[in-house]
Amino acid sequence: MTGTISKILIANRGDIACRIADTCERIGIAVATIHSDADREALHVRRIGESIHVGAAPAAESYLDIAAIVDAARRCGADAVHPGIGFLSENADFAEAVEAAGLIFIGPRPETMRRFADKASAKREATQAEVPVIEGGQDALSDATEVAERVRAARLPVLLKAVAGGGGRGVRVIETLDRLDEVIASAMREAKASFGLPDLLVEQFIDRPRHIEVQVAGDGHGGVLHIRERECSLQRRFQKVIEEAPADSLSPDLRQAILDAATRLAGSVNYRGLGTMEFLVAGEAFWFLECNPRLQVEHTVTEEVTGLDLVEIQLRIAETGRLPLAQEDVHLDGFAVQARIYAEDPEDGFIPSTGRIGLLSLPGRGFRVDAGVETGDEVTPHYDAMLAKLIARGRDRRDALRRLAHGLDQCVLLGVRNNLAFLSNLVTDPRVLANEVDNRFIDRELSGLLAGAAPTSEVVAVAAALWLDRFHAPAEADPWSGHSGWRLDDGEGAQPNAPAFRLHIGEDEWPVAIAPANGEAKRIAVGDTLHSVRLRPQRIPDHHQVEVGGRELTFPARVEPTAVQIQWHRSALRFEVDAYLPDDADDIAATGVLVSPLMGTITRVNVSEGQEVKAKDTLIVLESMKMEVGIEAPHDGVVVALNCAAGDLVERHALLARVE
Repeated sequence: MTGTISKILIANRGDIACRIADTCERIGIAVATIHSDADREALHVRRIGESIHVGAAPAAESYLDIAAIVDAARRCGADAVHPGIGFLSENADFAEAVEAAGLIFIGPRPETMRRFADKASAKREATQAEVPVIEGGQDALSDATEVAERVRAARLPVLLKAVAGGGGRGVRVIETLDRLDEVIASAMREAKASFGLPDLLVEQFIDRPRHIEVQVAGDGHGGVLHIRERECSLQRRFQKVIEEAPADSLSPDLRQAILDAATRLAGSVNYRGLGTMEFLVAGEAFWFLECNPRLQVEHTVTEEVTGLDLVEIQLRIAETGRLPLAQEDVHLDGFAVQARIYAEDPEDGFIPSTGRIGLLSLPGRGFRVDAGVETGDEVTPHYDAMLAKLIARGRDRRDALRRLAHGLDQCVLLGVRNNLAFLSNLVTDPRVLANEVDNRFIDRELSGLLAGAAPTSEVVAVAAALWLDRFHAPAEADPWSGHSGWRLDDGEGAQPNAPAFRLHIGEDEWPVAIAPANGEAKRIAVGDTLHSVRLRPQRIPDHHQVEVGGRELTFPARVEPTAVQIQWHRSALRFEVDAYLPDDADDIAATGVLVSPLMGTITRVNVSEGQEVKAKDTLIVLESMKMEVGIEAPHDGVVVALNCAAGDLVERHALLARVE
């Protein structure tokens, strides 16, 4: 279905909704968008200016509600719908409903989406087009028992993959049969939560391949072209982290063979619109992986090296049924690389982080930034944890990575845990710079990529001074009362006796004590080291200037009742504050107390009070931002308290259960 487009409903949220709106406004097409209860004040709602409420915060009740979104398109007077990325962007029923309502769907035909959205069906299409495929994975399996039977009959390792989506969700590598049923059940729940369908496929696992993808465009009548290739080998648990264009690792012959395979496959189904054909590459061999019949998160790097607006290409095809360019119009200029910035905690298994963004500052000139949030926005557990994308261009790959590293160093993100320091370590790693990577590189080398210089006692003292200044100034004025933990010695000044409070990051802990002030300077001991910290007047919100160790330092920081977050050089350090702890405080895990590691929804409770459990048994399953987190028994014992049930929304650090 084609026709003149005067107004588009963007059926999505976040950075991609803003990105699509930018193109529409540039070429003179009006736009509206949608929002859930949780997104009434979101950036895409504010930025676009007209938004239709489509339901409650859970995606299943809003961004995945086909009837509500089609109704929203009618109500706002749109004549076309752009599905964006994720949510319903690969849902053939949604495309069909849009067209049945007399509206233009900006994407492939529904029948093409059905053939490619199901990964098993997509592999059959590739085989018919004489494109190499990976062994196995020809059937979509909806029964967990049948999935287990296929795994047991296969040659390990194998890969479980959600049939209906991507992004690393619903994907598991099976290397042993240990806890197989539990792993399968978790993958199916994650697939269901993310894509509305729990079906999995089982295919042979290829060790250490590269991930190469080709951007294709088709007119729906057999005319197709490619807009070159990208490399997305830097992944964590099959979730793309860094994307590059072009793919610098390919030989000319292999590159051409992959480009030819991608266009041949697209042409064989009369592909309409934009799509991405993804491949795994090992040596000079390659295999079809899947087709994403939509715009990709990483479309940005293709735009940067070709100078083309891929969203505009989508719109022109949808309007006219013709390709707005020819193959010879596709040219490359330089190299581009993108980093995905997430609200997550790399030091704690990359679990999603929620909360209000206290300060977000991203680089401007010389960089492209596609962001879905601003300072003051709330990050909720209901949606994907990606906040923004930072894109850098360069003469070649190494130059682009150098520029990206510089851009990451300029980023400031306070209020939620994030992956900025991890990204900086990654793009400056010598093996990444030398392009000696594959799609398991991050998983293998994770401990080294997370490693950073431990905070010095001077940094800890600065954090302590900021916290004291904000929350405990009166108590500090009389250091001899309360829990100061200081005593006088033989005249050389106060010395530590017992800590007044503790700061910690993960398992690293620093006892902090307070000495009598020396004029305007705070005297703070971290362990056995005494520091003098002078706080200057705050001139810029969330930025602080201090004098410590004879140096004047200025840095962003956010001070909360239970934490201090400091952007210190390349690292965002979040110090948790344990105020006035007793010296013999037991480690919480040793007590058998289980607390929620993040804000989210309890999806499963596998035990009841009085039940005996073994160490490492998964007792409770929590879902946040479509990712599952299993909470395990810390030791053998009996569940003596259970404070949650399936469906409960819990805060971070909420008490869930206790095992004795």
